[in-house]
Amino acid sequence: IYRSGAGKSGGQREKLATTCLAAALRYQLGGDEQERPSYAAVVLDEAFGKADNEFTELAMRIFERFGFQMIVATPLKAVMTLEPFIGGACFVDITDRRHSATLAIEYDETRQRLDLPEQVRGEELMA
Repeated sequence: IYRSGAGKSGGQREKLATTCLAAALRYQLGGDEQERPSYAAVVLDEAFGKADNEFTELAMRIFERFGFQMIVATPLKAVMTLEPFIGGACFVDITDRRHSATLAIEYDETRQRLDLPEQVRGEELMA
């Protein structure tokens, strides 16, 4: 039993907080029932922007283990780490904080990657 995050590294505190969040959400959505809810979407905005790839993967595995369907808005740099957990994506480009455009991105089952346009993949690697 943890009484606080004191004395733990930043990564250990992130893991503990993520596990607690997933468990609390699972309990709230499913109650005392043993079965997972059939639909349990979790929306994370600005997700994993400051996290390293290892934590991002760990967090996604935790939420997956609890049976959640994740909807994640994240910086482009985290997309490659998220690819094993997603079935598609939507790239949103905002210009001058006034105009936005979207691009639906398919998931290539054969390559097990998002079918990103080369321009977007190049920007992703630069981030």
